[in-house]
Amino acid sequence: MIALSALLLPMLLALPVPSASRIDKMAEILSLEDHRTLGSGILERRLVDADRSVRRRAALAAGRIGDAAAVPALTELMNDREPEVRQMAAFALGLIGDRTAVDRLVAALGDGEAVVRARSLEALGRIGDPRAAPGVARAVLGSLPKGAPRLTVRGDDPASPTDPWMELRSGLFALFRLKDARVAESVLVSGGRSRVDWWAATYVAMRLESPLLKPVLLDAASSSDSLSRAIAARGLGALKDSSVVDVLGSLARDREPSVVVAAVRALGACGDGRGVPPVAAALDSTDLGVKHEALLALAALPPDRSLKARVVPYVGAPQPWIRAAALQALARLDRDELALVLSGLDPDPEWSVRAALATALGAAGDEVSASILHSMLKDEDVRVLPFVLEALRRSRGSDSSETLRGHLSHPDVMVRAAAAEGLAALGTPGVTPALVAAYRASLGDRDLDARAALVSALAAQKSDEAAAALEEAARSDPSRVVRARAAAALRELGRAAPPLGAELVDRPFADYREAMRPYDPIPGAALYSPRAILHTRHGVVELLLDTVEAPLTTQSFMDLARRGFYDGLTFHRVVPGFVTQGGCPRGDGSGGPGYSLRCELGQRPYGRGAVGMALSGKDTGGSQFFITHAPAPHLDGAYALFGTVTRGMEVVEKIRPGDVIERVEIWDGR
Repeated sequence: MIALSALLLPMLLALPVPSASRIDKMAEILSLEDHRTLGSGILERRLVDADRSVRRRAALAAGRIGDAAAVPALTELMNDREPEVRQMAAFALGLIGDRTAVDRLVAALGDGEAVVRARSLEALGRIGDPRAAPGVARAVLGSLPKGAPRLTVRGDDPASPTDPWMELRSGLFALFRLKDARVAESVLVSGGRSRVDWWAATYVAMRLESPLLKPVLLDAASSSDSLSRAIAARGLGALKDSSVVDVLGSLARDREPSVVVAAVRALGACGDGRGVPPVAAALDSTDLGVKHEALLALAALPPDRSLKARVVPYVGAPQPWIRAAALQALARLDRDELALVLSGLDPDPEWSVRAALATALGAAGDEVSASILHSMLKDEDVRVLPFVLEALRRSRGSDSSETLRGHLSHPDVMVRAAAAEGLAALGTPGVTPALVAAYRASLGDRDLDARAALVSALAAQKSDEAAAALEEAARSDPSRVVRARAAAALRELGRAAPPLGAELVDRPFADYREAMRPYDPIPGAALYSPRAILHTRHGVVELLLDTVEAPLTTQSFMDLARRGFYDGLTFHRVVPGFVTQGGCPRGDGSGGPGYSLRCELGQRPYGRGAVGMALSGKDTGGSQFFITHAPAPHLDGAYALFGTVTRGMEVVEKIRPGDVIERVEIWDGR
């Protein structure tokens, strides 16, 4: 497939430009985007095409490609007569992240169209240049209703193109991306109170993790909006401020389970012993998600041995994810009790529980725990080994170096990746030859995880020998993702990096013309928005798939579903109040279909029920997808959003770790 792609790209780039139809142009743009190249000026010509749809789509492609060479053309496109084109140019400049675009984007804050101003604010936040902070602050203050002592917003819809709060929301989120807490305080706080009662303002304060914004979080903790209360709990926990323990304790008794989960998690993050009673009380909840979070919090709080009798029964719970959390809590509460319990139990039949045990033993850090961990290196399920290696690194430090080095040649790619990550974290000297040998032995891997981890480990060596290996990786690694990481590592070492060049496509063939058909439909032929129907033991979840802005991601998802790829796989990751994730053939979050997808980043925000493609780095999508439980603005423009739940969110919220995807049906109108 790689060879075929290499042959097709020059042919596609040589399409006759003057006589090309709209669908020809759109297919050409998608090809350039998929191969991550501007095509020696071809895309720049499409940016000035007479067809506004072509200009808009070319701008999106330029942003996704991410080449700073497109910045001058995109900056000029900010003067386009069409607002839809101008706003897309602004979005693309934000994706590229080049600071030379800041002045033009600041000027666009005075554009006559709200959508252009909103996208310009968003782009300034992504670029992150502190020079933009005053302009963003003025724009946000200018968006607030005049004369109102406090703005209250309820029922907003971030996904709606007619949402009246788009500009204000974009400005607020730009504030957290700019990481300037003082500027954010000047906008959000007045007279020691929050100016805005809205989840979006609370989210900014939560993400910035600054005491300056504590008034915003405290006000939100008593908001009538449960989402604001949950976000406030997360933010207060991140402050690690003992003065907020009582507030969090109150939120841990909230009527909404999502708020309780956030508050219990925050009490664990604070680490204050006064948080133990409200967390212990949460163990009595009838909600398994709350119980699970309480057990994890007890694993982080100061140990209270009086609670061990309440925790031990959960070690035998029928749910593996509850057993896993209970082992971690028990390891924190009483190591002797943990050893006694383990002595009377056979190894848990579920690999994830054994992995959690490894994590718990690593936190314990004593000789008995280390001995058990070494015996766990013989576990028959390779998915356990990365957790064991990380636990040994944490508990034994440099004494684990030889064990880690020995696993650089393990047959499993994720074990090798874990070994490399461990050596990088330790900064172990003298392992460069072993890392180089492991990197070269990994060149035949279909998955890039081991090579990416080995590149990071080589960068930590900071030696001439390691730099030479990084140059080799940056020049010739089969994956552009790994080449990019190696090039970035070289630049951090003060060395020149070779150009990345176009990317060869290693996934199954995609018909670019058909993928772009929604932009140029055949007269008389109906267009359908395809649906995916996920069947689970809790019920059915229906997804509306986005073939317009994420055509290749959607096509891959539908192809895998039709082949039965997803049937019987699990939802391996569930974070209450955040995401439900599944689609990993390994079941541990590290597997994929054997190929990688480009990130089709778009403008649609991650609200409740958004369906995104999981990543281990830019352009590493595959088969794993996630569904958001609540707005997650930090994911916007960072993960391909390729669908939306149209029916069954109540089912999504019932899914627990290990639940099975029974089957996925695809309906596309045929």
